[in-house]
Amino acid sequence: MPAIDKLQKIIFFGIVFFVSSQVGLHFWPEFAKVGGIRIDYLSPTLYLLDILIIALFLVSLPEIRRFVRHIRKAKLPKLLLSLFILSLFWNLSYSKSLGTHVFGIIKLLEFSFLGSYIALEFQKRDIRTFTIVLSLSAVVSSVLAVWQFILQSSVGGLWYFFGERTFNISTIGISTVNLDQQILRPYAAFPHPNVLAFFFLATTVFTVLRLPYEKNSLVKFLFVASILLSTVGLFLTFSRITILIAICLFIYAIYTNGKRNIVLAVLGFLGLLGLVNIFFSLNIFRPEFILRGIDFRQELLAQSLQIFLNNPYFGIGLNNFFIHQSVLIRDVSPILFQPPHNIFVIAPLSLGIFGWWIFPALFILAILSLFTKLRTTNNELNDFYRSVLFVLLGTIIVGMFDHFFLTLEQGQIIFSLILGLSFVRFKM
Repeated sequence: MPAIDKLQKIIFFGIVFFVSSQVGLHFWPEFAKVGGIRIDYLSPTLYLLDILIIALFLVSLPEIRRFVRHIRKAKLPKLLLSLFILSLFWNLSYSKSLGTHVFGIIKLLEFSFLGSYIALEFQKRDIRTFTIVLSLSAVVSSVLAVWQFILQSSVGGLWYFFGERTFNISTIGISTVNLDQQILRPYAAFPHPNVLAFFFLATTVFTVLRLPYEKNSLVKFLFVASILLSTVGLFLTFSRITILIAICLFIYAIYTNGKRNIVLAVLGFLGLLGLVNIFFSLNIFRPEFILRGIDFRQELLAQSLQIFLNNPYFGIGLNNFFIHQSVLIRDVSPILFQPPHNIFVIAPLSLGIFGWWIFPALFILAILSLFTKLRTTNNELNDFYRSVLFVLLGTIIVGMFDHFFLTLEQGQIIFSLILGLSFVRFKM
């Protein structure tokens, strides 16, 4: 392998490992404030992940013509792409906050490059390394998450330099769950427990379906440890939708492996029953827990509809929701400034009815691409494609109840990774 390719791979797998870290330098220009209040979502931030993506771009510059040539050959409908670009340019003149819109375009270009790089450069031999690196990252995050849950606060020390923020159960706006008393939901080094939960889910999917093909005992041990620790960490986040998807994964894995190994099926079934029993004993399935936050989400959707009806054709521009929201809420506070908890609402709000169609089109093309490749007779590749498809479907489901795939750095990178892997074509 040429030296330039090795360097590209090192940087790429560095991105995969550090997707669980939010080390970054925040800046606070005027457009990052609404009503004089700093909004984290609007702060231009230079993350370690951004530096790695920029490095990957610079190293890939000699091949940029090949990237452009492949992108031109993409099956993305040209009309939808044109309307999307038109919407972006339209809001350069008409968005209320030009700075946030321009910064949104810059981030869009960054993550588009990352997804395109993965689609073009990810190879069959990278699957094993990708899963190993992802598993290592998950082990680190799960240890930190369990530690935070025990302490009911951040750990501090060296973890701060890994990206852990300083907080405790009394921190304003911190995410907790009420189980007869307020319990802190762990963050690890993510901006929210829901992002951490989805990271654990994605890692578990890839490791569970990769495990049968691994021959190295040490790597197998890593995969098993990652699955167990990620499962514990996932349940401690109390992220309802993601936990439900994970249970579906466990049932699928038990069923497929049970046909070959009845002992594994029985153990898996007993383990699943044990987890459900723990959750019942904690009253997790009571209505007030399952439905918590639904009123706030409904209020955000009502605000979104009102804003959309005032700007239906080309939307309000990227990251402009909060400036429109400020006139609709009575009490101006950082806690109340939240984006709609649905990526399929954020997209038409930002791009309007003309520009947003490229968003569902990407999902449809990604799913069709994966279904086409699942016809291969290679079981190892089939299970990898199944992993990507499962996580992609999980992205769609979680995206209907949360926003982090479009609003938070680590969520955006996870989204780029999954979309990029959906369009990978291995040479057989």
